[in-house]
Amino acid sequence: MKEEFKAFVRKRPELVRFVNKGDMTWQKFYEMWALYGEDEKVWKDYDVKGTEQSVNASPKEESFSFSSLMDSIKKVDMNAVQKGIGSLQKAIELLQGLTTKGATNNTNTYEPRQLFKKFED
Repeated sequence: MKEEFKAFVRKRPELVRFVNKGDMTWQKFYEMWALYGEDEKVWKDYDVKGTEQSVNASPKEESFSFSSLMDSIKKVDMNAVQKGIGSLQKAIELLQGLTTKGATNNTNTYEPRQLFKKFED
């Protein structure tokens, strides 16, 4: 079923624009496809918007620009980035602690008990 959906998306490349812009998700498109199929008037809404967008779009809007990069950076949640970096630092410190502790502490502190010794003997 997944391959059928992929073939459907290949027939309608305008759906990619909606996902890239953030208007829709692949999950929503898949659910619509599973419910309505390929030949439903639901898809005409996305065909019309896709063709209007490609007719009216200028090459300047479709190309990569510095302002689009800045807009993307503004959308980044810096608290989440900071938490991710902090957890990565902790993981690195843990690995460093394990490697340095293992290299310096090679002495064997385990002393086996006598084989037939009972408690309080």
